[in-house]
Amino acid sequence: MSDNLSRRMLCRVGLNNEGVLTQSPPVSDLVARLLSAKTQASMVSLLRTEARPPATKALSAEVKAHVSVLAGHLTEGRPREAIATALAMIFLDPDHAISCMRRDGVLRASRYEYRGSLIGRIAKAVLNVRDLLATSPDCIAYLESVEALSRVAGNALTLKLEVEATVRAHRSVVLKTIFVMVNSLFYHEWINDQEASSLDGRRYSSEEYAEAASLVLYTYASMFPVDGLSFAHVDTEASGKNALVYERLLVAAIRLTKFREAELFIDGLPYRADYEGKTITVSSIDPDVERAVRLGFMQHQNQTIIRQIHLREADSAISIRAVIDRAFDRGFDRLLEINDQIVRRLVLRLPAIPEMFDALFARDELFRDEIQMLLALDVDNFGTFDDLIFPITDNISSLDVFKVQRYFNFISCAYQRRLADLEDPAERETLTLTSTLLLIPHDAMVEQMRLIFGDGDKGSDIIGLLTMDPGDSHLDLQYRPFVDVGGYYVIAPHVVAVSNLVRNTIVANRLRSAAIGPKDRMVHSVTEALRSAGFEVESDFKAKVAGEQLELDIVARRDGSLFLFECKNAYHPVSVHEMRNSWDHIRSAKKQLDKRREILTEPANQAQLFRRLGWEIGSPFPVHTGIVIANRVFHGASLNGHPIRQAHELINVLTSGRIGANEDSLSFWLGAEFQTADLTTYLGPRSIAADQLAALDARQWRYSMGHRDLVFSSYMLDTLKWNREMRERYGPPVVEGGASSRISVHEI
Repeated sequence: MSDNLSRRMLCRVGLNNEGVLTQSPPVSDLVARLLSAKTQASMVSLLRTEARPPATKALSAEVKAHVSVLAGHLTEGRPREAIATALAMIFLDPDHAISCMRRDGVLRASRYEYRGSLIGRIAKAVLNVRDLLATSPDCIAYLESVEALSRVAGNALTLKLEVEATVRAHRSVVLKTIFVMVNSLFYHEWINDQEASSLDGRRYSSEEYAEAASLVLYTYASMFPVDGLSFAHVDTEASGKNALVYERLLVAAIRLTKFREAELFIDGLPYRADYEGKTITVSSIDPDVERAVRLGFMQHQNQTIIRQIHLREADSAISIRAVIDRAFDRGFDRLLEINDQIVRRLVLRLPAIPEMFDALFARDELFRDEIQMLLALDVDNFGTFDDLIFPITDNISSLDVFKVQRYFNFISCAYQRRLADLEDPAERETLTLTSTLLLIPHDAMVEQMRLIFGDGDKGSDIIGLLTMDPGDSHLDLQYRPFVDVGGYYVIAPHVVAVSNLVRNTIVANRLRSAAIGPKDRMVHSVTEALRSAGFEVESDFKAKVAGEQLELDIVARRDGSLFLFECKNAYHPVSVHEMRNSWDHIRSAKKQLDKRREILTEPANQAQLFRRLGWEIGSPFPVHTGIVIANRVFHGASLNGHPIRQAHELINVLTSGRIGANEDSLSFWLGAEFQTADLTTYLGPRSIAADQLAALDARQWRYSMGHRDLVFSSYMLDTLKWNREMRERYGPPVVEGGASSRISVHEI
């Protein structure tokens, strides 16, 4: 269909309020008239003569439909059509148009081969008529951010071309080589140096390398078919003369992922991008949001470390590595033979007998490795430790996923121990490259899973949950680690072994609601903490008040104060995309609380609610609101006066009021016992949560993108300063025996 015919058709059809086709819809009609103008300046002049029609459902629907039209123009490189379409959409319904663009990511240069100049021109064109737009400051900030990021898109394109050139030049060996390299980082527990240059491979974590490997696979799949031959060969010089080739490839891919992260930040979160000279800086519009994000990541990491310390102190189960070490002492190494056919490599001759699989892989008793993974899940848990073994689907449980990880952990550790026993470093490096990435035929994989589970259907189901299709639009090795290459699965075994695979499988397959179950334990835990602190409290309560149907996650009352909590239970996010999902939940909670606060501030409506609850009706109560979250990211921030608080910490406020879990700790309660004022203070601007955010110091993370730098403005915690300030404000310590020790940040 020609462009002219497309435009004529767009000008003739549209939707009315009832969804019926009408003539000359506003957006299409305005696009056509803008295209009749000879220059962009003429388009602007035409817009200045336009009268904006009233907002209708039909107009909103047409604006939304034109998002894909705009994407098509950008894909095909049609600048006049793209600019005219964007101007028309945003002029006629600015907030809705920009919201749709952000939700669909239509102005991300990464969607269009990193050709950012046209996207920058669109943003500039709209900003040139900002005086005509009845839009919010957030929308203007977004357009300014799009224009700023467009300035570094060309540099990102250079990185993309560098990645493609390396993949093309090393097509036969590149995938297997980088997958082996990333697998080795996970096995050897790679520790990165965050202070290194962004051009230095030591800067980046194993998780960032896994993301880079996923991007290289995606790049390869966009250029060549992905099949068994794609992983058949490895560069045996990857640890020698060609080492720099793959380091530069992976570092380029990581920097490319940082540009894509910047796009996600401005599209889906309250962040903006600004440029000054050759530096483009991404920062949160409200600094407390980024502070809350960084604090959340720190607290989550601290909680994980604390659990690992407790595990080390306990007389715990044996680890898979220890099992392998004992097996090698008994001659297990004889099952790993060097095979010189085709290419010199190690081959594991693991007997496929049910008795062995039952003893090692099918048993329900946990190894130390699985206990560690359970502890990682426990950070976001609100039940007992036993609750961490739970159904993921009707046929698959979290324990089943652990057993898959156990199997590949065993294989990985066996290969690595055999390699470690080799005396010749050169032979060890070569055999690592040729031996440690698994290529398993589909039938063999099904049979191995059947031996583990004794159930072919369960084995097939779990393979389906963990399988990555290289043709998908988004690839992530830690979420779907079985790479389907047509009849075979490519598996980096230690990536499978140590990833938080239960959590990642739930997220990748959108199974969170099933994992939470019919009753949210987070809501129950907060409710019980409120009840134990002397509150009248009800959860999951539905009532019609003032003609409106209200669904209250938690409503509580004590000492003349009414509390309304909206609860959102999402896993701790490990990517910007997941942060966006958490933020969307929080924004939804904000809208719900806006409505409930407006209704329940009225005394008559309060009385009506209390009657529905069976509570005594007294004088009007001041209303306090809060967004309670399961994970720690965004804890401490606030939306429209609704404080965001993490559930475990809220429970601590109600039940102990302590900072720290040592022999001596600080109490931030106003007195010896909990008072309602302790909760209202915690929800207010002068809370312990605000103290946490204030203790963070500004920090920038800089990434070289060629002759420009991409900078993320962030924060870090000075733990010494935090300890000192908390002792000054909340000391002296409450001593329960033992010597004074440092405050643990994890508790508050």
